Amino acid sequence: MDQNFIQAKSLQEKLSLIRSQDRRLPPIELENLYKSIHAETQHAYNILDKALDRNFGGLLPDKASYSMDYNEGVFKRITESLDNLEMVGLYAKYVVRNCRVESHRPLLKQLGYVTERLIRKFRQQGTIEEHLHLNKEIVIDLVSKLCPRDMTYNPELLQLILKAYKDYKDEELLQRLADSLIQQCKDNSNQNSDHDWLMLISTLFDQAIEQQGINLYILYKKIGSNKLGHIINQHRNYFLINYFDNPDKCVRIFKGLIKYSILSENLAILQEITDILEEQMKYKSNQTCYLILSEIYVQVILPLLLPQLHQNTKILDILQIYMIGMSRSQELLSDNDIVTMCDRLKLVIDLKWNERSIFDKIYGFMNTIHKKYQNKLFHHDQFSKLLNIARERCIDQYNQIDHHVWDCLTLKNQNFDDSLYDRPTIDNYVGLENLTNTCFMNSILQALYMTDRFRQFILINSIPEAKQYNALRKLFMLLNFQQSGFCSPYELKRLLRPPYCNSNDQQDVGEFAHHFLEDLLKYIPKEQQEILERIFFGTHRSVIECPNCDVSFGQIEKFLGIDLHLNKHTELKNMIAQVYEEEKIEFTCEKCQRKSNDIKKSLQLNDLPPVLFMTIQRFQYDAQSQQMTKILAKVPLKFLIDMREVFQQQHLDAQDSQYILYAFIVHLGKNSYSGHYSCYARSMTKPETWICFDDAQINKYELTSQDLNSQLIDEETPYLLFYKNKSGHYLSINK
Repeated sequence: MDQNFIQAKSLQEKLSLIRSQDRRLPPIELENLYKSIHAETQHAYNILDKALDRNFGGLLPDKASYSMDYNEGVFKRITESLDNLEMVGLYAKYVVRNCRVESHRPLLKQLGYVTERLIRKFRQQGTIEEHLHLNKEIVIDLVSKLCPRDMTYNPELLQLILKAYKDYKDEELLQRLADSLIQQCKDNSNQNSDHDWLMLISTLFDQAIEQQGINLYILYKKIGSNKLGHIINQHRNYFLINYFDNPDKCVRIFKGLIKYSILSENLAILQEITDILEEQMKYKSNQTCYLILSEIYVQVILPLLLPQLHQNTKILDILQIYMIGMSRSQELLSDNDIVTMCDRLKLVIDLKWNERSIFDKIYGFMNTIHKKYQNKLFHHDQFSKLLNIARERCIDQYNQIDHHVWDCLTLKNQNFDDSLYDRPTIDNYVGLENLTNTCFMNSILQALYMTDRFRQFILINSIPEAKQYNALRKLFMLLNFQQSGFCSPYELKRLLRPPYCNSNDQQDVGEFAHHFLEDLLKYIPKEQQEILERIFFGTHRSVIECPNCDVSFGQIEKFLGIDLHLNKHTELKNMIAQVYEEEKIEFTCEKCQRKSNDIKKSLQLNDLPPVLFMTIQRFQYDAQSQQMTKILAKVPLKFLIDMREVFQQQHLDAQDSQYILYAFIVHLGKNSYSGHYSCYARSMTKPETWICFDDAQINKYELTSQDLNSQLIDEETPYLLFYKNKSGHYLSINK
């Protein structure tokens, strides 16, 4: 069948073959056939449309099918050959239309990967906007199908579509996109709605920074004032750190939010942001927040919002906060600003003459401003006349509006307080999406997040120019402030070294841990490098003892983690000691130039780091099967290791010698090329509780050391162990 189709010359011949074929094709034939459609130089889109419409060859599971086992691999290979976003859109359209809901997720997930790959390729070629503009309806339809199913798969896709269509006026299509995104967030069956709302509001702020008004207008109009305020307030620390940490960014966000129109919804956002900044300034004595608020006042409130006062009386609420707050800096309010304010207030009074209730608000505002700015308003007779009119028309003449006056002289702290980066008090943890065989990466990321000193450093220190570091910080922010569900390490995965960035194959978790930390350090400033190295790196040196001359000491070197071997012992203390035991080797001494088989070689340990991770080397090469096989020997976990006992040095400091197990990674499976990794870590608030991070799933266990060892089945073997020094210091052994 596939050869007949490939050899068919005309469009009509190919369509005729599609119409006449009803049987399910074998996988290889099916793959060749669809790939040949993709490769068509003419009419490829029309042929694919007809083929998918009829489910040509049985590629997609129909609505009566519960299983996707038959063609899942074929679908993946077929769609990976796509080089056209419009065709991806066709696949998405027919997946949603023809398949059961249960089948949507893996298929749309695969299409999401293909879409990201194409977008990345087109961006590198500089042709992204051209490709997105080919057919706006199809591309928006594609995004509205892929993003809502799980926005974590396509963090860049929504941004790109909105950026490409910043001047696009087809509001109906943009409304469809907004509807599908918001519906996903509101869906009661969506267990990850907390994450999706957080990402959607983040998109609002990202779009505001880009000054893309119409998209914002549609989104916040549909979300509504109450929900907007609730999400921003719920995640206030997340938004403070990521969006409201400097004046320039805040001013851009405020300008972007009101660029297209002024509605109750965007005014509610401005009000919520202002309240959060003011709270930080008031209770944390934060100078940065004062600088941000004063810049917003000068660059947004007076020149942009004040002239729009007659459009929406809710502007009065924000105006009074800023004018009262900045009343110690009256020089910022110019005579022109006062004239504008009077003109707009007169318009409001004329427009609302018959609405007596609004005059309570107008009078309250004007009366308070009059008291705070008496000297400034002395020569502006129109203000006094308008004040008298408002007093006469209002119902409650004793209505008093007052607000906190901002005094920069009392503010002592230049930066955000470190407590801002603390986790919410709830003992909830967030999972990580498995992006196809990425459990090795997820388990390491969770173990690192549960490493207190490392997590705090990453959260507090922003290094925007270091891409991998910045992506990790962004991910840690979500793990820290998102209160349920899961998030995706997709953005970080793209920035890793090969093969981690471009392969869906299982990888060794121990190797990845070393590569990840080494690469993370490589691209950050030296000062930050040294701080992170002091968390994880110890020092040792080689020792050569020749029977014919002196002992030779090698250079002191840094090391990251200790490899433990199962060739002699299965007790952790003995396995650690074995690493530093002497061994006899045949060697030519560099000093005396005499060869001997009685030379002793060893590693001399100088310092153990505050955080020590150890890899139990369980995989060995089997010549018969020519594979890396797994040693399943039990290694009992030790919650506490006293290094005085390991190295037989009782003179060591008792506190510095105590290392506590706080996380470990287990491997479930029989070889290194398959199986599954998960991470266990102590709860931050309840040390007796162990959290199991199994990709997106989170489980909690109350277990003793003995219980934990007995719970693990034979193939679920501890592989990577994370210990921290009880004192938080280095342990100096040989100085």
